[in-house]
Amino acid sequence: MEQNSVAEYQVLARKYRPDNFDALIGQDALVRTLSNAITLNRLAHAFILTGVRGVGKTTTARILAKGLNCIGSDGNSGPTMQPCNQCEPCLSIQAAQHVDILEMDAASHTGVDDIREIIDGSVYRPVSARYKIYIIDEVHMLSKNAFNALLKTLEEPPEAVKFIFATTEIRKVPITILSRCQRFDLRRVPLDLLISHLDKICTAEKINSQSDAIRLLAYAAGGSVRDALSLLDQASALGSNDITVSVIEDMLGHANSDGLMDLLHSCLNGDIQTALTSLKKAVDSGAEPEQILSDLMDFTHQASLIASNSMLEDVSESSKEKLTILAKFGIPRLARCWQILLKGHQEIKAAPRPESAAQMLIIRLAYTAPMPTPSEILDKLPNTPLEKIEPSNTKNTPSGESEPPSNSDNTTKEISESFSSISNQTLPVETSEMVSKTKLESEPSPVGANLANKSKFEHLRDIAEFCEQQGALILAADIRKHVELVKLEAPHLELHLVSDAPEDLPGKIAHILNTNSNERWIVAVSDTPGLPTLQKTDAHTQQQKLAAAAEHPVAKKLLETFQGAEVVDVIPKLNQDNQTASTDTQTPELGKNTKIALDMEDTEERDKIYDA
Repeated sequence: MEQNSVAEYQVLARKYRPDNFDALIGQDALVRTLSNAITLNRLAHAFILTGVRGVGKTTTARILAKGLNCIGSDGNSGPTMQPCNQCEPCLSIQAAQHVDILEMDAASHTGVDDIREIIDGSVYRPVSARYKIYIIDEVHMLSKNAFNALLKTLEEPPEAVKFIFATTEIRKVPITILSRCQRFDLRRVPLDLLISHLDKICTAEKINSQSDAIRLLAYAAGGSVRDALSLLDQASALGSNDITVSVIEDMLGHANSDGLMDLLHSCLNGDIQTALTSLKKAVDSGAEPEQILSDLMDFTHQASLIASNSMLEDVSESSKEKLTILAKFGIPRLARCWQILLKGHQEIKAAPRPESAAQMLIIRLAYTAPMPTPSEILDKLPNTPLEKIEPSNTKNTPSGESEPPSNSDNTTKEISESFSSISNQTLPVETSEMVSKTKLESEPSPVGANLANKSKFEHLRDIAEFCEQQGALILAADIRKHVELVKLEAPHLELHLVSDAPEDLPGKIAHILNTNSNERWIVAVSDTPGLPTLQKTDAHTQQQKLAAAAEHPVAKKLLETFQGAEVVDVIPKLNQDNQTASTDTQTPELGKNTKIALDMEDTEERDKIYDA
């Protein structure tokens, strides 16, 4: 009985798998490097290929294996970057049947015994090929002992042996392995190049496709050629060889992009009812709340790029029109929208009912979106700068007496009145709280007032002393020890750090200055050495004082009398009320290496004691 044979369908990802380097798209640097290495006969013995899934790691390994073993149609050709795909080695390698080309999946062969088989087999020369090539895919899955067993062979392999490793997790590969291999990072395929590649395949397969649909599909692939071809295969089956935007959105579980942009527009306008209606339509169409939120984040990001005059090439022309309208809301509102959506994305994942969480998120977004930005609020304030707001009078007053109104009270009244007249808008409750917060923050603390009145600092020592006043004793010590002043012009500070200075020292200095000042300080680190550190300066000054003290007649006499004594300190003259020394005090016994502190200004009294 004769049976009808049906030809097995080969998926597009396999059918259009590159068989030479010319068909490998998006990896020009890799192709150029290998081509030059073969031409110059400077080919390494081990390679490691890394990159995201579907960019061509295993394909590159197989093409390289064919190029190294290709003998050409005449049977006499050497290694080449253009394998003929007609000779016996090329055909057998293409079919994964060549005895000298061994492919191993490290995910299922992780042990040291599997590597031992490779080591034992590598000592034998190839049976028929020019090179014996070991291709190990997902090499990061090997165990620690397996990696260690491979080190010696990988460092000094037999002459006719090549190793090609492929991995998506390059950080999991030991550095000892990486140092023995030539590393190639395969990049994500650019969007435009991937779109062009899909268009060619659609033409070859006689698939009708819309340009916007192909762009959406390529964008969903994330730079992976294999993912793009798999999605194309699925979309052609869903649309019966007719790929449209609606087909792609239904396949990916996306809501209609125009509808979601309208949803985002309603939220930014504060139209809660319209936004909730658009959300319900999107959910009813089959879109998951989490995916809806992800799409809204994409639109917010794209609108922000347009608002900042950045290049935007990964959307269709029809979508750009609506994104341009969204961009008119301005970067401050779009940035606030992004933060709400980002936080809501995590909430939806953890919510027991994602749809309800999505509705609450849309309500929150629509409620907060029309709120004025800080800059808009400040624009509505009186022309008097906030720095001029006087702190309230803190002096104690007698009981029952009333204080006269201060300037700060009048200013606060003006601020309150100004808020009530902002654009005829009804501000949320948070606005009044913001007014109070603004007033409180504008009232400097006693130390902050000193800082504001100092204009600001004239020397690095002023900054160190200010840090001590703030209780930052460690920071003050680090400034004295590790900082060389290059330039100080408030609010700009340029400094040079000595070799052992903490890395976060400039940031700490900027933080304490900005926290306690009405100005925005900029702290820059210079490579040019500056003035000596405060510690060195103080040490030098102290040495000068001690040297001068040693020249004092009394000190000279004492130092000559008591051998081994030295001047260690210079004590300032005491006030009359604080002097307690008496003339009948006995001179203590002094011996070798005794250290003497002298009062430079109390010469008369010292001479009396010495004469006695």
